[in-house]
Amino acid sequence: MQVPKGNILIEDETLPYSDINTMLTNLVEDGFTGYVKLDLQDSSGLVFYSEGNLVRAMEVDPASGSASVHLLPRLLNRIKNRDLAVSSYVASGPIVSVLGGLFAFQPLYLDYEVKRRELKKVLTNLETGEYSGIIKMASREGTHFLLMNRGELVTDRFSREYGQVLCGTDAVSELLDYVHKNGATLNVYAEKATEIENRRRQKEEELEKIKQLIARQDGTFFRAGDIVKVDEYIVREWGLDAKTTFNVELETSDGDLYEYKCQAARKMGGYAGLAPAMIKKMGIKEGDLITIRPV
Repeated sequence: MQVPKGNILIEDETLPYSDINTMLTNLVEDGFTGYVKLDLQDSSGLVFYSEGNLVRAMEVDPASGSASVHLLPRLLNRIKNRDLAVSSYVASGPIVSVLGGLFAFQPLYLDYEVKRRELKKVLTNLETGEYSGIIKMASREGTHFLLMNRGELVTDRFSREYGQVLCGTDAVSELLDYVHKNGATLNVYAEKATEIENRRRQKEEELEKIKQLIARQDGTFFRAGDIVKVDEYIVREWGLDAKTTFNVELETSDGDLYEYKCQAARKMGGYAGLAPAMIKKMGIKEGDLITIRPV
């Protein structure tokens, strides 16, 4: 799945971590609407904003095109202490609204050859199902992107396009007329609006379960090294039985991930009890902040 670009502010500019943080802060203060792309080497981080408010942060696998939702600090942990390529693209609010749902998009049409006068059938299917998503059209006139929100094409009265996204009312009509008469190759990634909303609520519930705790040594070096202890109140917040053993994912401030078994304990407060062997393996020390979530 190719995410279309908006109007370019910067593109593939290599910046150190401190400058990226400053840039994100400035975009928020300036009421930025659009998205920032972070080159994470093996994937891409996408951070969407609307009028300076964070909409969603995602990681996209370039091979499969699948996207996963993350807290922004988790993405930023991945890039600490190194320089990386950064791009930022201006877009409209409706464009950000659609692209912010790409974590739920599914491939509906892949390299689909639309013959003459067949386009109406495809658009009617998308309209009837109230799909939101990305339509990529390739023809002899070039490659263009259209966006669909709840079964309706996204159009703009004032702008012909935002980068690769064609959105001007007249421009969209001209493209559709051309494809209707001459055909094109379509790639459509979309999902029904109701399903996107269900997935959004599910993802937000999952993110709410992520806790930031202080690492604390618990026991001696010879204690069972695969059990994390957290407060029983947190375990109940997660909707789990405080008497059971379950798995959690730990993330250090450097972005390293570890999976361990976990048990509830009394009066742990904001601490995570870790065996000395675990602290050593994770390369942290007592007092360091870690994030934890059930898996």
